[in-house]
Amino acid sequence: MSLFASLFVTLPTSSIEQPPFVRIVGIVTIAVGMACAIFGIATGIGLFRLRNWARISALVWAGISFFFGLIGIPIAIFMSVPRTSSSPGLPENFTVIFRITLLVIYGLPLALGIWWLILFNRKAIKEQFKGTAPVDASLPQKPRCPAPIAVLAWFFITSAANVLILPVLPFRAPALLFGKWVYPPAGTAIFILICAIIAVAGVGLLKLKPWSYSLTIGLQLLWLTSGVVTMLTPGFSASFGAMVSKMNEAMHLPQDLNGPLDYSQFARWGMIGGIVLGVAILVMLLNYRERFLEAASAARP
Repeated sequence: MSLFASLFVTLPTSSIEQPPFVRIVGIVTIAVGMACAIFGIATGIGLFRLRNWARISALVWAGISFFFGLIGIPIAIFMSVPRTSSSPGLPENFTVIFRITLLVIYGLPLALGIWWLILFNRKAIKEQFKGTAPVDASLPQKPRCPAPIAVLAWFFITSAANVLILPVLPFRAPALLFGKWVYPPAGTAIFILICAIIAVAGVGLLKLKPWSYSLTIGLQLLWLTSGVVTMLTPGFSASFGAMVSKMNEAMHLPQDLNGPLDYSQFARWGMIGGIVLGVAILVMLLNYRERFLEAASAARP
């Protein structure tokens, strides 16, 4: 219904005029949401039919929900919400309402992610998804990628699809490395290169290629180092504000659009959550390294 409205409904001439890119971004966002919903329905059907790929898919979505919930909860609790004269119509308890709304928005995916990560990793549940067909012990069994590594691989592959949003962005997105903003065209090249590398690493993990494991560990160390350096870089809030101003200028938006909120807090908490998640992924990679290498060795012709 939203897609139909975006494509065919014409707003009255008395409405506030929106920049042309708003409609394009809205249509792309709705289309991506529809694609995710269709895949979610397929996953649900696969879960009812006890297909192991559906269990892996559920684990991938659980990991994504856990990640964003983990980042969002500290933002909801600790982010300052200043009040200024530019927002006189806000109720007195706006800050409380704002925090509760964020806690619900981020808390539900976090709870769902934790529930699914526990549920679909239970031994009894795993046995259900192995199927009931008799297995001939005399035939060699195809080695499988450990489930947590497979989840990470699919997370890499789906994350790499972010490169598809570059053509529809109304601004030239920069890359952030070691506390420095790298603006296009170099920033775009870095973004595309990173997406390509993580896609290659994800496919390599699924195909049990030993080099992909070393590449993945190297990527985690690189991102962790970059994140820590960025967090410790003086003047990050100012540079983030300058970047947002450039984005607003590119989209022909007013510079005071963000109002009194300091959105650099979101970025900072996001980086903290990313560092925590990166450490967890690195620990998981080190823990499953032997099992992955054994499966990779058994998969060799």
